[in-house]
Amino acid sequence: MTELNCESACMAAMAIADGYQSDLSVDEIKTHTTTCPDCRQEIQQLQALSSLLDSQKRRPQVANTWTSLEARLPAGPAEQSPALQRYLFPLLGVMLLAYRLVEMLPNRDVIWLFKLLPIILVAAAFIYLRENPFKVNTELRFEGE
Repeated sequence: MTELNCESACMAAMAIADGYQSDLSVDEIKTHTTTCPDCRQEIQQLQALSSLLDSQKRRPQVANTWTSLEARLPAGPAEQSPALQRYLFPLLGVMLLAYRLVEMLPNRDVIWLFKLLPIILVAAAFIYLRENPFKVNTELRFEGE
């Protein structure tokens, strides 16, 4: 048998309110709450919270979320010309490489060759990809569509 104290009375009252079996009877809980104003107040607050949560309704799930979101998005930017799109990232890579060279040449260390390696790799990746690697794919679909 559970000892009758404030914590066990409140736990038993919550269990009974949720429809579970409690170690304490309803009469024992009522007897305790008549003599303990703190427990009475806490149980009333818990019952108020429970009734508030029970009154809440879930919004129905929208079947196709993307179409409603897509309608709210602003129109995309105008497409770039193919020539600009083809040479933009290689040009950017060359400009970064030139900047790094100008920045490192005054030191005249041989180590600057190793510092250029990441820049060369990025420029090579841009040339290989020939498109914006950060472009957002608007054709994404949710699972089950």
